[in-house]
Order: sequence, then C-alpha cells, then structure tokens
Amino acid sequence: MKTAVSLAVAAMSIAPLILAPSAMAKGSTNSPPVVAGYFADWQYDNEQNPYTVDDIPADKLSHIIYAFLSMCGPHDGASKKVQQQVEDACEGKKPFTAIVVDQEAALELDFGPVNANVDYRGHFAQLKDLKAKYPNVRILPSFGGWTMSEPFHAMAKDNAAIEHFARTAVELIAKYDFFDGIDLDWEYPGGGGLTTSPWNPETKLSDAQKASEKAAFTHLVKSLRAELDTLSAKTQREYELSTAVGVGAKAEGIDWAAVSPLMNNMFAMTYDYLGGWGQQTGHLTNLHATPDGWWGMGTDVFVEKMVALGIPKEKLVVGAAYYGRGWEGTKGFDGETLASDLVSEKGATFGTDPKEPGYFMYWDLVRNYTVKEGYQNGYDEKAHAPFLWHPKKKVFITYEDMRSIKAKADWVKQNKYAGMFVWELSGDPDNVLTETMADNLKP
Repeated sequence: MKTAVSLAVAAMSIAPLILAPSAMAKGSTNSPPVVAGYFADWQYDNEQNPYTVDDIPADKLSHIIYAFLSMCGPHDGASKKVQQQVEDACEGKKPFTAIVVDQEAALELDFGPVNANVDYRGHFAQLKDLKAKYPNVRILPSFGGWTMSEPFHAMAKDNAAIEHFARTAVELIAKYDFFDGIDLDWEYPGGGGLTTSPWNPETKLSDAQKASEKAAFTHLVKSLRAELDTLSAKTQREYELSTAVGVGAKAEGIDWAAVSPLMNNMFAMTYDYLGGWGQQTGHLTNLHATPDGWWGMGTDVFVEKMVALGIPKEKLVVGAAYYGRGWEGTKGFDGETLASDLVSEKGATFGTDPKEPGYFMYWDLVRNYTVKEGYQNGYDEKAHAPFLWHPKKKVFITYEDMRSIKAKADWVKQNKYAGMFVWELSGDPDNVLTETMADNLKP
C-alpha cells in the first residue's frame, strides 16, 4: 500500500514555514475542513479484523491521531497489562515524564518492510513512511484516553509536574519527527472519568478541586504551547495543539477563553450518549435532539453549548462513531418509534469483543447483524440516527451509518464548524464511512 519516497524529498515537503504562535493556533472559516481519525494502537491484535497503519485511508484524512500515550504516574484504573507497560516504560524516569505506553506495538513489532531509515519498527516506522507519502496529513499522538487519564489528576496538583510533562512530551515528538503536534485526551478536567466518577462519593471531586484542575489545564496548555513554539523555532515546522472535549457538564471544566487561542482544534466527543452501562435505551450519537430521546440529548445541543462556553466554531470538530452499543430485553418497542422513556432489562451480553459486551464495531454489524439473523433496519428521521432491532430477541442496537454520517457532515458544513473526526478508524476497514465523511465535508 506504500510508495517509496526519497527521505530527502520527504524532509523538504514536511517542513512548512514557522508561524507566530497566534497564527499557529488560529482557525479560519476558509481553512480546509478537518477530517480526522483516531488510530487505536491495539487493534493490530484484533483476531477478527486486524488493523495497522497500512490500513489507514490517509488520502481521505487531514489528521491521524495516535491513541494513546501517557505519562509516568498512577494508572490504578487501567488493566494489569497497561500497568506493567507503564512500569516498564517509566524505569529510570521522573514522575510525569511523557511515555510511549505500548512500546512493543509502537516500536518493536514487524508490520512489514518500510522505506524509512530509522532504528525502530512497529506503528511508528509505518507512520514515518506514511508521512513521507502524505506530507500534508497531520499526525498527532494523543495523551490520556478513558483508561489512562488518571495521572493527569495527580499531575494537576503541581505546576512543576505539568511543566515537566510538557517538556518531555515535546521532546518525544521531536524524537519521532513524523508527529506534527500533541493532542490531549484528559478525561476529564474537573472529574467525570474512570477514576473520578461523580456518582461515587469516594472519587467525586469537590468544587475546590474542580477549580484547581481548571487552572491546571490552562497551565498545561500554556506550557505545551510554549514548548511547541520553542521546538518550532528550531525545526522551522508548525506544530498543532488540540484537545478532546467531553459533552455536557464535562465541557465546563476548561477555561475556553484562556486556552482556545493557543489551540488549533477541539475534538467534541459527541457520542456515547447512552450505552449498556444503564437501562436507558436510545441513540448513541444522534445528530438532533428530539422529544423522543432521553434527557434531550443530541449532538446539536451539546455542540451549541460548547460554542456558548467559548469554543470558536472554526476550531470545533464534531465527533462520529464507527461502532454501536446495544441492549437486550428492550421493553415496549414497536420497531419504529422510540419512546422518551424506552428502557431495557440490561445491556447486551454479547458484542464484537467478548471482553466488552454491548459494543459492536461497524464492520461487525454490517456482516453479522442482518436480516438473515433476524434484525430489522431502522432510521430515526428526526434524530438522524440508525438502529437495529430484533423483535424476537428484543435486542436494540444503536450505531452510525453512511446516512447519519452524511447528515452530520452536511450539518457541520452548513453551520461552519471546523470539520469531523471519528473514534476510531478500525471500525470501518472498508472506508465507506470515512469516504462519506470526507466527500460530504468538501466545500
């Protein structure tokens, strides 16, 4: 899938002129649309549908975001495997040093021959080649994620720790020079993530802690921007800084007036509105809020709130999902009209990965949840949200398809938002959703 490109030519093509900090983070309604995709570094090991850098449709994307890197610090909420990876990567390093967590996947595994003359293999060698072939694609490492955001909360208590992380994170992207900046996926400043649940009195953050973390995030962004600008002065390259944004109250944990001028894009996580962790049943990532949905949730409502909080429209990137979530024992559904109080007995006990029941990758739904298996296709016209329904088994699955992706893209373009991104690329190995997104975002 790769084409040999001279490293000398590639180096010349990926070195844009240095820009002033204010220009580097400045969005424009005349800029090309953002078409971004998160690349999950663990999907190469998916027995049913392995996915590597070679599978990324880079010709359709403006940004590839590598998920996830982290830092030396507490990871008690992560799996034992991740905890061991962090321990190995942090040997001899100071607390809050930026690290590549899965070093085997990133730097060691042989995913096939590469043209790049580097002393590492893995995903990173593949990305080096990809950058040579597609020099205009921006590649960012993302720090954090749902299972590895815990150390952010510890780091936030000490400005010196924040500055150390910022310095080492930028040193990391300087070392692996196919990276074009840094993406933050702290879930979430002010709490609401895996280890800071607001429903648990033992982990819920106080108002004082929330205020402290809001200030810490601002200091983190300022520190990263300063370090990136210093690197830019050395390399004559432009480096981006972006962040993921949680919906609803989670978006309030950041001082957008202070940080948005220093950042290029804000990736709105407009999905996972409902899932099998609760009995409430409905849409995962519907475009429009309707009276038929739980709590008036919809991408339009959440995005409009983000703008009201101070995120510039021209820097706000709307999220899409290449997966679905499902329930079983759904009560009183007629296969057509969702009730505003639709509930199920429980989340689905099956899914694409047996370790994560109730989660269905798009390719799995297309292949294995069809009329042949007894599933009916439905589409909520008002919400712009597809669903699957099995009337005998009483299984309801919410997901995203080409029609809903097109509706989102049209809405994003009409309202002059920055573009769209997806979690995550391996859900669509045939690239039908990515092509739909890219084609419909074109000016």
